[in-house]
Amino acid sequence: MSIAQYLLLSSVLFCIGIYGVLSRKNGVMVLMSIELILLSVNINLVSFSIYLQNLVGQVFTIFILTVAAAEAAVGLA
Repeated sequence: MSIAQYLLLSSVLFCIGIYGVLSRKNGVMVLMSIELILLSVNINLVSFSIYLQNLVGQVFTIFILTVAAAEAAVGLA
């Protein structure tokens, strides 16, 4: 797969997440939409990390996953 396909997938997920944040009033649905946005950012970081042969994007992805897990824990509590 080329990097353009990963970027297309990421942009579609990002647009769905933005639509969910702007259109929903339920708190849980907004948090799920934010998770979609974070997932799209992770796909971007990993795809550029692989394309550029640099591990920095994958390290940032681990940090973003940690933040997303903490957000889900707070949101469900």
